[in-house]
Order: sequence, then C-alpha cells, then structure tokens
Amino acid sequence: MKKILAMFAVFFMMIALNPANADVYKDVPADYWANTEITAVVKDGILFLDGKSFLPEQDVSRSDFNSALLRTLGHRQTTLVEGNPFSDVDSERDDYYDILLSSKLGLIYGYNDGTFKPDRIMTKTEAASVISHITKDFKGNPKALNPFKDKEEIPAWGTRQFAKTIDLGVYVNYPDADELLPNKNLNRAEAAVLLYKLKQQIGAVKTEYVSHESLLSTEHLNVTRKAEVDEVQVTNTRKIVLADNIIKGYFATDFTSKDANVGDTVTFTAKYDVYTEEGTLVIPAGTKMTAKITDLEPKKWWNKNDKVTVEFEKMILPSGICTPFKAEVLNHNGVLTENRWAKPLGYTVGGALVGGGLGVAGGSIKHHGHRHYGEGVAIGAPVGAGVGLLTGLTTPGRTYKAHEGEYVWLRLTQDLSVPN
Repeated sequence: MKKILAMFAVFFMMIALNPANADVYKDVPADYWANTEITAVVKDGILFLDGKSFLPEQDVSRSDFNSALLRTLGHRQTTLVEGNPFSDVDSERDDYYDILLSSKLGLIYGYNDGTFKPDRIMTKTEAASVISHITKDFKGNPKALNPFKDKEEIPAWGTRQFAKTIDLGVYVNYPDADELLPNKNLNRAEAAVLLYKLKQQIGAVKTEYVSHESLLSTEHLNVTRKAEVDEVQVTNTRKIVLADNIIKGYFATDFTSKDANVGDTVTFTAKYDVYTEEGTLVIPAGTKMTAKITDLEPKKWWNKNDKVTVEFEKMILPSGICTPFKAEVLNHNGVLTENRWAKPLGYTVGGALVGGGLGVAGGSIKHHGHRHYGEGVAIGAPVGAGVGLLTGLTTPGRTYKAHEGEYVWLRLTQDLSVPN
C-alpha cells in the first residue's frame, strides 16, 4: 500500500508543478525599450496579448490601429452602429463595428473609391496624420522637425501633421533619437508608445472624438473566485464586462472531437441568467456564444489526448442582437481536452485492483499448509498498479467528449459589451 500511495503522491506533485500560468509578455523583457508603454496599454485594454506574447515587432494594420485608437479614446465595442459605406468591409469581420463607428465619428477616413483598406499596413507618417487630425487645431511648426536628420523623408502631405505630433509629444524616435523613420511600417511596440502618449495627452483631443458614454455604476460578478477581474461597468447604453472576468459556457449539443473538423462552429449557451451582485442582469439565459474550431490535435501514443482549439467570435442575445465575444477556455492551456492524468490514474487503480485480486488468488494456494492472502495482495497490488501506470502512460490518449448541458469556464480576453 505504501508503494501505491507513493505513486499517487508522484502524480499529484506532477500536476501541481505543471506550469499552467507562465509569465506573460514573454517577448517583452523587462529591459525592452517600450516595456513601460506596452505594459500600460495591455493593462488598459487598448492592445491585447496573443496568448502570452505581445508580438512587438509585428506590423499594425489600419483596422488594428483604428480599434486600438477607439479604445484609447474611451470607446468600447458596440453593435449600435448602422450603415456600411465601405465595399471591402464585410459584416463577418471582428472589427466591423469598430470601422463603422470610426467612419461615423470621422476618426479615420476611407478612400475615395469607397474602400477602407482595413488590412493595409500603417506607416508612421499615416499614424501621425491621424493623431494630428483628431487633436485640437493648431498648425504644427515645421521647425519642430529640425532636430531629426531624416526630416526630408517625410511625405509633403504629412510634414505639418508630423510637426504637430512632435509639438504634442506624441511621436516615436527609436532606435535612433535623431531619426523619425517616417516611411517605416508602424509596429505594435511603436503603436503602444503612440497610444500611451496620446492617452497622457487626452485633453488635447477634440471633444467630438472622446467617448461621452455615461458610466452609471461599477458592479461585480460573482461567478467564480478563479476570476482575476470581477468588474462590470453599467452605462446608459450597455453593460461592459471587463476582460479577465470568467463566465460559464454550456455546450448547446453533444460534442465529440472525433466527429469535429477545423472550421466547424461549436455553440455554447448561457443556461441561466447572469446577474451582478448588485442585481443588474448582464447576460440573459438562452444567450448563445459561438466559437470556431481553429485547430485539432488528435490523440497520440504516450497518453496524449485529443486537443481542440476554439476561437470565440460572437454572442447572440435572445433578442437577436449580436455582439463581439472574445474568450478562451480557462483550463488546460486554453484547449478543450480531457484531464491528462485521468487515464493513468484509472489504469493504475484498475491495475492495483486486478493485481490485488490475482494476489488473493495466488495467496489462497496453500504453502506448507498455510494460505498467504496478505503476501499475495502486498505483491500483486503494486505490480498491478505499476503495469497499469505503464499502460496508461504509453497507450494513446483519450477522445474529448462533452454532453449537452456540460459547461466549461471561459475567460474573457477582451471587454464584452452587452447592449441594454
């Protein structure tokens, strides 16, 4: 029995030591040149992590910059915008309503041919032009460009705009303090610096671009103590469930990984009304949450279970209103999979029982006129447990299955906006 208990102790130690929560910003070390600004914009929900990475050198598209700019100015995700003037902006895009809101506000303009070109990469001059456009009127003094040795490389249409952003202090001159690199593609680290500085200068932004949504109260969810954040902002138009809140998603139908394919939609529901502790209804029962399967990793030898990666896309309220919904499965590193240790533990216990039974049978045989049941169990159970453990660890893993009504914990990776 001591050996069996020792085996279980090893299992639980291995589970406890599993590094499920490694450090975030793994690609932004403490001495990274934009660490302070990146940390601030991620904390404020302006730019997001990709898993545990920030991808600081990744180029920024017009759409990405637009959405982050809206958040900098206090605008939250909304579906209360109508009228699409752009031929290249499909309603299935996650950023659809952000682009429509920007167009309505006159924040970032489209092109004369009726397109927005959402996936076109921003240059540093284009970003400077947008910031100049939304800040209070004054003409940038071209003399502000004199300290920079590449000032002549600024496109003629952007000279005064760039000068204005320098006067405001909302610009990036890295890695060389004497260079602006005006024609360089804007990357996420540079965008973080610009948006961080813009937020520090929010008083310089024209009032028509800053959100005037009325915050009525800040309330709290009490779904689980696992949540790092429990706040819900209640406004005159919607409830904003802040990122890192946790909710339950119930499978709308039976699900098994062996019948699934990449690209399939998996639907979850809110089985019960979700209220704040203060009594405000946030998510009504019957609300649907849809997710697309983005990756399927089949079970393998050495006890590797099926892994199903899903990307949540939208929430559909019982009224039919849709709103963007970004979340990840809380457990098992964000994938749908069975507990890795369930099968080895089951095999170990089963092996111990079978071995113990065989030990009893063997011990029942008289030896020198005596039956040795205890010795048979003492030998058979550990041997059986060892064989079970080895079998559980080396054979293929398990298929992922979930029944209708079974739930998983979902952590919001972006703020969730639920219209009133």
